[in-house]
Amino acid sequence: MYTRRQVLSGAAVGGAAALGGCFGVFGADHAAYSTAGDTVEGVDYDSIQARAREAGYTVDGPYYVNAKREIGRELTVPALTEQFGTDARVVLTQFTYSATRFFEVDFTVSDGGVRLAFFDDALDFEQPFRPTNLPPDDWLGEQFALLFDLSSAAATGLVADVKSAAAGTSDHFLTHRVDRETDLAAVHGAFAERATSVTTSETLGDGWATQTYADESGEFGQFSVVVPSVRIVTTDAGHEYVVKLDRLGGLWLLVTLEPGDTIPEDEYRSVFRRMFEAVGLPAERVDEYEFEYTPSNW
Repeated sequence: MYTRRQVLSGAAVGGAAALGGCFGVFGADHAAYSTAGDTVEGVDYDSIQARAREAGYTVDGPYYVNAKREIGRELTVPALTEQFGTDARVVLTQFTYSATRFFEVDFTVSDGGVRLAFFDDALDFEQPFRPTNLPPDDWLGEQFALLFDLSSAAATGLVADVKSAAAGTSDHFLTHRVDRETDLAAVHGAFAERATSVTTSETLGDGWATQTYADESGEFGQFSVVVPSVRIVTTDAGHEYVVKLDRLGGLWLLVTLEPGDTIPEDEYRSVFRRMFEAVGLPAERVDEYEFEYTPSNW
């Protein structure tokens, strides 16, 4: 079951995150063999693409999750660009007040500005969000002042605007657009200073990574970023073979064929081993992957 947060996050990126995984790019009906995502440490993303072209493979991309349209905003936090690359994009930032109450900053809106999304997981889907479901005013004001580089008075005014919007919504979460620039470097600095642990999710081929910050009390903040990915494609015996690879070494594999058709396991593993060897990926990893067969995507 999807949480409210997952529903909104999926909508925020045009469904890109929700569509991540084995079928990536949609087209005519087909059968498929696909793997779950993996991470190969220390890959040279640009070198692999160059070697793929030299081997005669098609290099299709860049993709941002599963669309070629860039999503989010340029990542302007030096510590994060050093980790994720200068072409990484920030899509979401989360401020957590408690286990149930938090808000997200959505950077995928058009025409500048951001969309704030407030949640209280204690609510059922049928219950409308109300001002009482927001975190306390002083906490919100502190986060707004940090996020938008606001004076105390301006932050208090934004809190009042959010509470007014909460009083009028019939949805089970609250969204509120703010047409202001954000200071992500300040947010990251505050997160990093407070955190006693920082964890980063694997990208697994689609390039979406969430970095979570926690202290002794639990998780209190997140950054979600997207790095570019490409599809390395070849055809063998009429079947299409795809290695989906992102800049951080995440990857997944896909074979497409006519609906209902099958091919021997040793045949498709052999093709992927050749592809891995040609582009400089560890070919022995192919033998470790489990392939799931789907007779049709319709």
